[in-house]
Amino acid sequence: MRTRNRLSTVLVILFLLLGLASLAAAGYMLAQEEYVVMDGDQQIARLTGRYRTVAEVLAAARVTLRPEDVVIPPQKAPPATTISIQRARAVTVRTAVGVHTYFSHQPHLAGFLAEIGLNPAADVPIFADGVRVPVEALPTRPLPHTLEIGKFVTITIHDGRQRQTVRTGATTVGTAVAAAGITLQPLDSTEPAPHTPLTEGLTITVRRAFNVTILVDGRTITTRTAHTNALDVLADSGVTLIGSDYALPGPETPLQPNATIQVVRVTEDFRLADEPIAYQTIYQADERLEIDTQQVVSPGIAGILRQRIRVRYENGVAVSETVDGEWVAREPVTEVVGYGTKIVTRILNTPDGALQYWRVVTMRVTSYHAGSSGKPLEAPDYGITASGLPAQKGVVAVDRAIVPWRTWVYVPGYGVGYAGDTGGGVHGRWIDLGYAEDAYIPWSGTVDVYYLTPIPPLEDINFLLPEALP
Repeated sequence: MRTRNRLSTVLVILFLLLGLASLAAAGYMLAQEEYVVMDGDQQIARLTGRYRTVAEVLAAARVTLRPEDVVIPPQKAPPATTISIQRARAVTVRTAVGVHTYFSHQPHLAGFLAEIGLNPAADVPIFADGVRVPVEALPTRPLPHTLEIGKFVTITIHDGRQRQTVRTGATTVGTAVAAAGITLQPLDSTEPAPHTPLTEGLTITVRRAFNVTILVDGRTITTRTAHTNALDVLADSGVTLIGSDYALPGPETPLQPNATIQVVRVTEDFRLADEPIAYQTIYQADERLEIDTQQVVSPGIAGILRQRIRVRYENGVAVSETVDGEWVAREPVTEVVGYGTKIVTRILNTPDGALQYWRVVTMRVTSYHAGSSGKPLEAPDYGITASGLPAQKGVVAVDRAIVPWRTWVYVPGYGVGYAGDTGGGVHGRWIDLGYAEDAYIPWSGTVDVYYLTPIPPLEDINFLLPEALP
């Protein structure tokens, strides 16, 4: 019984405590406020809570402010039900000294310029969002997003692989590059040069200095340059090209970093060279000399053609020679040779008996028969020689300028032959021995041909036979 009374007491106490907690919670809820945050005309947050200042409400709403923004009520004041934010407007101002972004609550351009401390002269152009604004319209012109004060051009700057197009109020290439945030190191350069005035659409190339090696006069020079033309690099390094000197690579080849320029020194010298001028030989008959013999009457002397040779040296090595001039230093002297016209007969003992001859000439020898001519068998002149005799042993083909026509000759191993045929291919010191077809013997090589008496008329004799065999 006593235990049951204690349990009842505990339950009553618990119910009392729960009731008190509910009442406390309800009171707390009744004590909280609801706040609305407006960013201009737009509601950006609604939250409920107990806050001591406006700054705490904005922090709870995760609102980011700039120092120029205006908050109503102020951030340190107790919060109101509605908190308004008036954002300062961003204006990008471009002047000759650079680009700067300002934040302002000014409604018009005149007040804004006064606020940031700019007072442009009346003749300085002002562009608001790309539209030029007269000076008298500044008090009423609404605040723009972008403002340009001065004369501006749009240019493109290449710096290695980086490319940027900027609108600038700078007046020269150098100031425009600096305004674009590009730093030039010693020996860096620009194209066009830094002092060049800017024009609309101009493209500027920044040339960064790089290492170059120069090989000249046995020396090695290492330098840095921004030039891509080898001649410009040499000029900056005090290396002078004289006369026909040249550089490798040439000016038409752009230099690359770590390039090597070789200077080729070109010099020239002259030397004399003699070339022989062949003399001529004339022949004159000499009745004191036996036929087929010759004697020099007066020797020939070769002339001299003297040449002046221009020798080109590159770095001391001869690379080419050209004839710069020539003249005859000595005229050639003609050689005079006498040839014999005296005819002496001699006796040759042969198997056929003694034969009298007046000349012996070494000749090329071949042989032929009627079928060798290539004529068909049924041809009317088949086997007929130039003299009308049939092709047979004893009729030989000769060159009439070598063996007088229709005279007799003796060929060892063949016998006596009559010069009664010419042959299509027999020229010079060549004799073709005739045979009958059924008794043909082939010949080749050389043979001594004896010219037999009687001696033909002198006008039929060739006293100057060719020396070479055909």
